[in-house]
Amino acid sequence: MTKLPPPKSRRTYKLAINSYLNNIGKTSARFGNNVGGAIFMYLMVGKLINFVFLEEIEDSGITVPVQNAFFGGATGALYKSTRGKRAMVLGSVLGTGIGSLYGLAWSRGMFRFKIWTHLFYQQK
Repeated sequence: MTKLPPPKSRRTYKLAINSYLNNIGKTSARFGNNVGGAIFMYLMVGKLINFVFLEEIEDSGITVPVQNAFFGGATGALYKSTRGKRAMVLGSVLGTGIGSLYGLAWSRGMFRFKIWTHLFYQQK
């Protein structure tokens, strides 16, 4: 492990950098597609649960971060359901955490951009 390969079998720096950048390109495209699919599933699961259980959610007084945590947990479980029970539980836990962080950030106004309000609603 500590010995270098012989000079004939070593790659040049140009080939090593090219290989590294190619791997980044392949990995980032796959990661982006997976994240995009998970976000789309999160939106659709949230809309479906809101549509089906709208009155129950409104009557119980569940807050937005709790709703988003539940939507994220359901999405994570559905996303990893083909991998088995352990992966499904892990996906549900991760989805609950990410959904609750998103809901908490949204309720605190972290996604409201003040630059747009200054551009469109200028005070006189």
